[in-house]
Parts: sequence; structure tokens; C-alpha cells
Amino acid sequence: MKVKKWLTINSRGAARITQGKPSITWDEISILLDINLPDALFDKPRLEAKIEIPKEAAGPETITTEVIENVKEAIEQATGLTFSINVIKNEEMQTEQKGKAGE
Repeated sequence: MKVKKWLTINSRGAARITQGKPSITWDEISILLDINLPDALFDKPRLEAKIEIPKEAAGPETITTEVIENVKEAIEQATGLTFSINVIKNEEMQTEQKGKAGE
């Protein structure tokens, strides 16, 4: 996509963008912006995850930080997004859900 717009800035730092060439006052400058954006920039990423948890994983009550970091890193590499993972213990989730139910 190709976009042409005029950026006008005054001496106090206020700015505006217009489609056509603007009329400017003594304390303004106007800059023609000619921007070429790839169409792919507007494609929304389709996030997909396939998660398989083996039966053996049900045993330990904790997930190591190494596992969390590996999952985070894999998602960030696949999507280019910054990602955060929080592990919430079952008791904390139940307390949180009870608090929301009482609101």
C-alpha cells in the first residue's frame, strides 16, 4: 500500500496530518510523507497451538522455569510477539474464581 499525506508541525510541537497540501501559518512547516507499506503488515497473525500433555505429566505439582521459558521462546519465535506466561496453582485459581463469583 502506498500512502501520501502531509505532516504539518508548528513551533510549539503540535502536529496534524492532512490528505491534501495544507495552508500553513508563519510558525508551521509542512512535510510530504510518501510511505510504502507492505500488505503483509496488515495480515493478522493466525495463532495456532497444538499442545499434547502426556499422562506422566500429571504427577508433579510444579512446572520448571526451563519448561516455561522454552514454551515462551517457541511462541515468540513463531509469532514475533512478546509473550508472557504465568503459572497459577490450582488453589490460587479456585480462590480467584470464588472472588469473581462474589462480585
